[in-house]
Amino acid sequence: MRKILYVASTESHLNRFHQPYIKALRDSASVMTMANGEHVDFPIAFDKHFFSFTNLKNVFRIRKILKKERFDAVLLHTTLAAFLVRLAMIGLKKKTYVLNTVHGYLFSQRPRGLKDRILLLCERMLWRMTDDIAVMNAEDAEICKRYRLCRGSVFATKGMGVSIQKTIPQKDETLRGQYDPDGDRFVCLFVGELSNRKNQQFLIRAAARISQEDLPICLLLAGEGANRSCLADMIAENNLQNTVFLLGNQEPILPFLSIADLYVSASVSEGLPFNVMEAMSCGLPILASATKGQTDLLEEFDGALYPLDDMDAFCARIKEIAKGGNCGVGSVIYHNLESYRLDAVFDENMQLFLHSDS
Repeated sequence: MRKILYVASTESHLNRFHQPYIKALRDSASVMTMANGEHVDFPIAFDKHFFSFTNLKNVFRIRKILKKERFDAVLLHTTLAAFLVRLAMIGLKKKTYVLNTVHGYLFSQRPRGLKDRILLLCERMLWRMTDDIAVMNAEDAEICKRYRLCRGSVFATKGMGVSIQKTIPQKDETLRGQYDPDGDRFVCLFVGELSNRKNQQFLIRAAARISQEDLPICLLLAGEGANRSCLADMIAENNLQNTVFLLGNQEPILPFLSIADLYVSASVSEGLPFNVMEAMSCGLPILASATKGQTDLLEEFDGALYPLDDMDAFCARIKEIAKGGNCGVGSVIYHNLESYRLDAVFDENMQLFLHSDS
């Protein structure tokens, strides 16, 4: 029986996006998992700082695992884990098929700044350790081809699949009342890691500006991350304690989607944002930065995108949406979302994950 190593940076990522695939692969192969977590076959404490001493030790530990287990295929997900596992594979005699499923490169086609250039250099350095690549948006496909980031083929996919709401969720009036007690607020929601890439700072600055004008606004930020303390400081400095709320991780997120008037995103880059697809599945109007991944999902919908970090455009568009009154769940039908359903993408993704059989 073939041996497959299935890797992501965190156990939560495996649980949220990959369990259907892991289960199906186990019907015909021996599948072992690696991630930062307790309930995986190989727990690795990946450090978000790529070149930390912890990650150097991780490389040697991963290398020992690879030499001992002699996997036939390694299926990689998430940037950090993919980098460290391929680094550990350099010089190994066992020929192992490697598929790197890219959930969004952290650099653009024309990298800006030292960090972007280092990340691109890492990918170019490891191209010989990468047989094939699967990408989730058009720009990442171009990046792979421009810089030749693998030995074989670049496959375009539509993500890992989203479970679409069969019915529009009913608004949780009690929950809405906690954030809109007088019933006059325009409630905006974003779900994602509290990080520079997700750019919640922009959303807080926008809320401060809008709240000083003629639109009562409430901004809900769900998620956790390294930027929590600095975001909390921003909220306090701008006296936004009753306007912007850091919700922490929320599972399920559906009750919060049900009470939002608008889903917003200021992300600097994405792969194929699952959080945006969740909002689409509820029929929420969306206002998102015109960056990779988000443009792939929303380009055909007028007014759903604004130029990255354009505060004037963002605030003006929010006012237009609020004034129009067509807000909340069930307000928009996203016909293109059907092609991103788990059922729609599952078979094609499984063919990629089993590609080494051919």
